[in-house]
Amino acid sequence: MAEEKTEKSVVSINGEEYDPSDLTDQQKYLIAQVQDLQNKRQAAQFQLDQVAIAADSFMQKLLTSLSEEVVEEAEVG
Repeated sequence: MAEEKTEKSVVSINGEEYDPSDLTDQQKYLIAQVQDLQNKRQAAQFQLDQVAIAADSFMQKLLTSLSEEVVEEAEVG
């Protein structure tokens, strides 16, 4: 994992600290890619949590509706 620590101007990767000025352009690019992908993963998980809860809510409403229908039929029949 890559974490940028701005207060010390170092990059921490797997517990090791690196001075950004010692990194190659390719390493800096790869760090930026990892950080961007971590942000995207977090955003995707956030959205997935919302979708899962919404789907559960709709399923619960459907089950409630079906059980009410069964009760109404029993009262009529």
